[in-house]
Amino acid sequence: MESFAEPVTDETVYGDLNSDKTVDLSDLTLLSLMLLKDVDFNESQMQAADIMYDEQVDLSDLALLKQYVMNQDVKLGK
Repeated sequence: MESFAEPVTDETVYGDLNSDKTVDLSDLTLLSLMLLKDVDFNESQMQAADIMYDEQVDLSDLALLKQYVMNQDVKLGK
């Protein structure tokens, strides 16, 4: 089952870090890699990764994204 998150702009979706318009395990993996500094995000990915909507991307965003991917009742972004 694919999950859809709230749009950031017409083209960006909170949690959609690979721009495939869905939020799933691949996005969770990408965020983990970014936090480990194994990959760099561009500006739109950073905006989509700010899932807590607190102007920073950190472990809190990873934890919320994990809950979302696990189908828990959470909201991503604003």
